[in-house]
Amino acid sequence: MEEKDKETKKNSKNTAITVLTIFLVLCILFSAVQTLYIFALTTGRIGNMSYTPGIELPEKPEDGDSGIENVDTVSPYADPCFSLEEAASVTDPNKQTLTTMEIASSVGPATVSIFIIGSGYSGQQEAVSAGSGFIISQDGYVVTNAHVVDAVVADDTMSIKIMVPGFDDLIDAQIVGTDEQTDIAVVKLMDEADYPTVTLGDSDVLQVGELAVAIGNPLGTLDGTVTVGVVSALERRMNNNGYTMKLIQTDASINEGNSGGPLINSFGEVIGVTNAKMSSAEGLGFAIPISNVRTVIESLINYGYVANRPYLGITVNYVVDNIYYGAVGGIYVAEIAPGGPGDQAGVRVGDRIVSFDGVEIEQSSDIIDIRDSHSVGDEVPIVVERDGRNVELTLTIGDSSISYEDD
Repeated sequence: MEEKDKETKKNSKNTAITVLTIFLVLCILFSAVQTLYIFALTTGRIGNMSYTPGIELPEKPEDGDSGIENVDTVSPYADPCFSLEEAASVTDPNKQTLTTMEIASSVGPATVSIFIIGSGYSGQQEAVSAGSGFIISQDGYVVTNAHVVDAVVADDTMSIKIMVPGFDDLIDAQIVGTDEQTDIAVVKLMDEADYPTVTLGDSDVLQVGELAVAIGNPLGTLDGTVTVGVVSALERRMNNNGYTMKLIQTDASINEGNSGGPLINSFGEVIGVTNAKMSSAEGLGFAIPISNVRTVIESLINYGYVANRPYLGITVNYVVDNIYYGAVGGIYVAEIAPGGPGDQAGVRVGDRIVSFDGVEIEQSSDIIDIRDSHSVGDEVPIVVERDGRNVELTLTIGDSSISYEDD
């Protein structure tokens, strides 16, 4: 029995030695393969960021010469003469197309860095946030985003200082007016000077794929940064504090601090106000089309608020069909502003909006589009379903700047 135990122990020991030997051999083989792979990477023979040894870059080609016909390993589709500016620029016989450097030279001096000054952690007055803007008049009116200066609106102990290229000191500024719905604000430089200005373009004629240049103050520390891309898409619907906005999408790099800066076309014209980026992805920046907010900017300068903006005085919710027993899907009135246009028209909370101005309502954006197509004072038919029957009403478009509750 004792000899059998010794034999068993001996077999177990031999098995362990065999397994260990195989493991060591595998480790050595793995290390050898890894070493060869790393060597291939470092010599450019493999890998996503590799290069091909022995190929020289072609010399700068003469006019009409591609410069690549003698390099057999380069793709026949490669083009050393390619220029993003030329490919993405639009043409207009009445306008001069500019290079990126010319755009930066033209618009950069009128692009400002905005600093919100408040009490910091140390208790001292310092910049607590930052954004960008651009000067639209020689006497110093600056366009930016409402969210850039909203802290100053909410707290009168805070103030605004602006860095203008070419000026030695920060310049005090005051808020002229802000509009949360469009995320636009206008501030005024308080020092008297002859300021450089931008030229405003027409965002209604933008084309997907055309050149887009952004200038701003990313991270609040990199003033005058220029980034280049294209117009990636138009009329992207985004939600801004409950308001739906139609924005320009661009892959020009947009970061925190760029908010309020200009988005520029190939003619050096401002066609958008940068205001957002998709933080969960790269190359997804957004700007407010300048043509959509021209009247807002003018109204803020003229009155300090947006006058004559169509207003309904109702808040709606979307209800999914059969979300609960017997529920009819659609757009339902959730709130009514007391004394507002909807209240005066006889609209009630709980009404399902069937049609507005003769258009069948399927989503809340339908109502917004119809509202914005009308002017203050227009009478618009609205049909609502109430207690199982349709009720026809007439709603007079109101003015958002009026406080109807006080009437």
